[in-house]
Amino acid sequence: MAPRKGPQQDWSWIHTVSSPDQITRQHRRRAAGLHDLTPCPFNFSLATPTKVEPEDDEDEVIEVDAKGKAKAKAKPSNNKVLGCTKQRCLKNPMCYNHIGAEKVVHPDAKKDYIDEHAGLIPVDREGPAGLRNLGATCYANAFLQLWFHNVAFRNGVYDCVTTQSTPLFHLAMVFGMLQHSNRQVVDPMGLIEALRLEKGNQQDAAEFSKLFMSVLASEFAKHPNPKIRSFLKDQFEGVMEYSTTCKCGHKSSTTSTFLELELNFKDKSTLEQCIESMHIPEILEGDNLYNCPSCGRRREAIRRQVPIKYPPVLHMALMRFVFDYKTLSRKKSPASITYPKNITLGDDEYHLRAIITHEGKSAHHGHFICEVWDETEQSWLLCNDEEVTNLSDRPTKKARKALKLDKLDEERYSSKDAYMLVYKRKDQGQVASKQPPPVIWDRVMAHNVTLLEEQNTIGVKRMQVEDEFDQLYNLKKHTDHIIPKDSLIKWLKTQHFVELYEPFDMSPIVCSHGGIDPGKTDESRLISEEAFDQIQLLNDCPQLAICSVCVENGYRREKAQSSLDGQVEAFDEANVGDGDYMISKSWLDQWRNGSLPHGKLPSDDDFSLVCEHGGRSIIPINKRTATFSIITAEALAILKSIIGEFEVIQEVQDECEECLSMTEVNLEIRKQRLEEVKADRQIRRMVNKDKPPAYGLDYYALPSNFIREWDRYIRGDRDEPELDMGFCEHGLLDYDPQMEKPDILDKKGWKMLTERYGEKKPIVIQFGPHTRSGKKHNVEMMDPGVCGECSTARRSDFDVISIPIVTIIASSPSHSKPVTPIPSGSGSDCGPRGNGFPPNNGFNRAFNNKRMSNGKSITIYGGRSTRSRSNKYQYEGTKDTFIKDIKIHIMDKTGGRLTPIQQKLSYHSRELGSDETIGSIGFLKGDELELEEMFEAVDIGDDDEVDVAEEGGGNAKKKKRRVNEGFGGTALLARIACPDCTFENDGAAASCEMCMRPFQVDEIL
Repeated sequence: MAPRKGPQQDWSWIHTVSSPDQITRQHRRRAAGLHDLTPCPFNFSLATPTKVEPEDDEDEVIEVDAKGKAKAKAKPSNNKVLGCTKQRCLKNPMCYNHIGAEKVVHPDAKKDYIDEHAGLIPVDREGPAGLRNLGATCYANAFLQLWFHNVAFRNGVYDCVTTQSTPLFHLAMVFGMLQHSNRQVVDPMGLIEALRLEKGNQQDAAEFSKLFMSVLASEFAKHPNPKIRSFLKDQFEGVMEYSTTCKCGHKSSTTSTFLELELNFKDKSTLEQCIESMHIPEILEGDNLYNCPSCGRRREAIRRQVPIKYPPVLHMALMRFVFDYKTLSRKKSPASITYPKNITLGDDEYHLRAIITHEGKSAHHGHFICEVWDETEQSWLLCNDEEVTNLSDRPTKKARKALKLDKLDEERYSSKDAYMLVYKRKDQGQVASKQPPPVIWDRVMAHNVTLLEEQNTIGVKRMQVEDEFDQLYNLKKHTDHIIPKDSLIKWLKTQHFVELYEPFDMSPIVCSHGGIDPGKTDESRLISEEAFDQIQLLNDCPQLAICSVCVENGYRREKAQSSLDGQVEAFDEANVGDGDYMISKSWLDQWRNGSLPHGKLPSDDDFSLVCEHGGRSIIPINKRTATFSIITAEALAILKSIIGEFEVIQEVQDECEECLSMTEVNLEIRKQRLEEVKADRQIRRMVNKDKPPAYGLDYYALPSNFIREWDRYIRGDRDEPELDMGFCEHGLLDYDPQMEKPDILDKKGWKMLTERYGEKKPIVIQFGPHTRSGKKHNVEMMDPGVCGECSTARRSDFDVISIPIVTIIASSPSHSKPVTPIPSGSGSDCGPRGNGFPPNNGFNRAFNNKRMSNGKSITIYGGRSTRSRSNKYQYEGTKDTFIKDIKIHIMDKTGGRLTPIQQKLSYHSRELGSDETIGSIGFLKGDELELEEMFEAVDIGDDDEVDVAEEGGGNAKKKKRRVNEGFGGTALLARIACPDCTFENDGAAASCEMCMRPFQVDEIL
């Protein structure tokens, strides 16, 4: 019969475990009450659930009718199992009735279950390997395949590899895996991460090629071998001549190198026409005359650009993406171009060796693929990310219809998607392929060993899973997965397919550590591996285990309680009969229930029964029972053996005579004190009244030291204090009420206070509606004024300080009332100085509008800040703390979003350098550092809006977010800001050029 109660936690095993390290999964399940549960009979099919006859019950109540005859028993409902009811099994994790499962059938095939549960066995590749697309990295994959199948280039990369932390090394690793890995698909993650490319951003393939070649060129240039240093130049660099011929006959010319030819074309153009169009001269005439240095006149001239040297491997970029002046946007040209299998350039013949193609109509989205000639196998390959197909020859129109590629004849081709063409000079014969360098070879072989181990592991697991397979006709089998009962009921009873995708709410059974709370399993259900897999097909239900932290904490608690229970039992057995010794009842109660702080003794101040004179304290008769307990000498001995020695009071010991003699005197003093402080209490309640101060009225500030000692006097902890207004030696304030809000009294309260403590020179302040920029409180007037020298000295006196950092954003300036210049009189030398800054720094500007002289009352007009404050950070530092350390702290707090180079920290409007310290900038207590984020969001169009779920809510809303344009922020273009010294390094640098900190890149292949 199903249990009436929920799971009962079982801690009986704690005595078999000597440390938390020995706690097993079975122990955790027992602690959660998930052991020896009685499953309710249930037939997981469309048939009527199996009926179970109830057990005989001797105490069964038999109902009778009016004649005394027994009533017929009610027939059990067809939709119930006898002994199993919704209420009885509400908290039974192994009851699957009453939750909607009766109508659910999962007729999954064994193969599907095994594939999902154990995974597919990776097979060794046959033929060339593909490259995994990591999101939107097809543009990189296309060029990686192109470069890999250029054997000469591949060999050059192998020859140049030196260190293991450069993009060149990761490129060589990709080549080594493509060459010798047994996997069908190679993961280029190591290279993508080394270049810091955004895996989900679609990029321009040609731009990637240019920038990456530039990075590689810098690596080749560092090699000591001159042949390797010039390798890229020898392979890919051509020379273009630019000349201008004046009508007078003078000719000026210059040359530059290129790694690829950029060709403009129109619809139905041929490659030959595009190249020839480069030779068409430009006539300089009209307003565009040439200023000839030979004849000294502006005359007509002819300008030409002509390739005078083609490289052995020629890349020709077709300007497929153009700018549309009508829509003012970039678009993809649908123009077709024909290109030959072989072409003559200059005096040399070139053979077609690769085509990069862009699929899709948009210039912002699409897919890049590569068709490349495999020099080793002498065949064409179609490289489409993970899939590489051997084409044997150029594809026919039918096979490539989607790419708009036509094979016009055996020698020419046409395409509306061709993006880049690669030709190789005929005299560049076939190059023998080299093996990767040892460091690459060893890693590739290690990957192959890992593949073999993975194949063996998954193969064994599949056999095990096949033996365990059961087609979900029994939810009771392998009840290992714990899920919330209510979420399961909702999922099983849903009538709409889309609701099956709604995530399970795990909160009813999850603890604060993120695991299953062992005390909440009565709100759960145990389901099988098969059922859990079926749920996860549609729903990303978390696979959580019983929280090991909660179980370990419970283990320690139960262990400690078990030990304490034994100690208390021994103490109670010894504490029988009349006692002789007094012990604090509060201490004894806390010790019994285990809430006593560690190391606390009965003789400690909180519990001691000894007076200040060393004798027995005086305890009123009506409080004795609640204050102390009487224990026996045997119980005292046991207690001392447990907690150690402590001072104890005997019951027969007399109360302290000195305390007795002072009692009567103290009572008289206390009565007198109560009368004295009656007026003080009334005045104290008037300090800082709940309602905000009125604008323009006089209020009277009280020194914080007086408030502190006054409160002690009212409590009876000290004698009557003196009302010291706390003026500095110059008769001014050593604090700024605009930064440190004082305690205040109104006029009535101040009069009562001075009648009580004597007339004093007041500190009068007035409040206004606005808070001045850079200030914290809306104080408009103060009399006397602030002594800059003494205030600075007091606020700069610290060893450790909490430094507030406030994020500020620019806003429209408000219109503030102008400050009327008031000449500063002669006299006191107490202006704002002594902080180490020149007179016109930000700190002094904070005082400029006060115009204080000799402590005279000056009106200060408040104005709205032109900046609004948002996020705030705190940093615990000293005067030796570097600004660099604070920037790194902010970077950590923002999860790396704000690097030190993106932070502008200012103090009183002055930007701070990373090598400055808190002491060197003259930072004062009560001040703040201001943080500006040094990047702007890019306003992207509707097509680039991203669904971003706002923090704290589950509904996604259309929001603009900052995106990197092109390759901004990557190692191809950006510079690396060192996390330690913030120095900006080259994007491909392996370590900081300033402090030599290595830039670690995790290799993932």
